[in-house]
Amino acid sequence: MKHGLPHFTVHDFRRTARTHLAAALGVEPHVAERCLNHKLKGVEGVYNRHDYFEERRRALEAWGQLLLKLERQRPLPKKPAAPQQQT
Repeated sequence: MKHGLPHFTVHDFRRTARTHLAAALGVEPHVAERCLNHKLKGVEGVYNRHDYFEERRRALEAWGQLLLKLERQRPLPKKPAAPQQQT
């Protein structure tokens, strides 16, 4: 898909979601990982078989609300063009 952004992939959406689940929304790491359909690692992944469905639902609803809030905000003003150097 052409989008005009340099070096942008679908995984960048996943990275953005994962970062904001932690930083902006305070979602616990194990829940955020499950939101991305990642398995829990190590001993926890072996012994903890809980699916965290309700926790994931709440986290993804909060993510959706954050996206809607950001979408409704007025766009940031464009930076003025740098002055051209005279030669």
